[in-house]
Amino acid sequence: MYPSWRSSSNVLKNLREDTRRLRAIKTKPFPLYVLESLLFENGYQAVVLYRIAHWFKSRRIPVLGPFVARLSLFLNSVDIAPGARIGPGLFISHGIGLVIGNGVRIGRNGTLLHQVTIGAPTGRRLDQMPTLGDNVFVGAGSRLIGSIEIGDDVFIGVNCVVTEDIPSGTKVTTTAGLTLEAAGGAESIGTLGNRP
Repeated sequence: MYPSWRSSSNVLKNLREDTRRLRAIKTKPFPLYVLESLLFENGYQAVVLYRIAHWFKSRRIPVLGPFVARLSLFLNSVDIAPGARIGPGLFISHGIGLVIGNGVRIGRNGTLLHQVTIGAPTGRRLDQMPTLGDNVFVGAGSRLIGSIEIGDDVFIGVNCVVTEDIPSGTKVTTTAGLTLEAAGGAESIGTLGNRP
């Protein structure tokens, strides 16, 4: 398998694939849904700005890559390091609080929701970043930390903390439960979650 994140420096091809992913959520015809997304979709704006920042970084043009990345953080509250290598077809939905570290590699058709963190365990261990395969979905609030590999066609649900390798075709979810008590705490009403 040829890792699709290797083609991350072909900015126009990748932007074309990123834009095609919008068709799933947009009802307007071609030029209008692109214009609408550029103006109002912070996830798409972040993807476009990341592609520009990565282009500058991959061509070793000083200052401009980090500058565009900071502009994206300021405008969209999305922090994607320009050194991250992300394949075509990236879709970010409600990207507020999304963080992608400098050495992260993400394959084709990745889907990321808000408050996702993909990176190293500490700022000093930049060589220990995750690698995600093709068609990976990462739910809101999830954290993928360390030198791990996530296979192709993996679904990671909301609020998961992933620190180990995940094989292809796997669904990862949390099983956190809640205990319900009546007002005053006298009797237990039941539990939510932890269902088989």
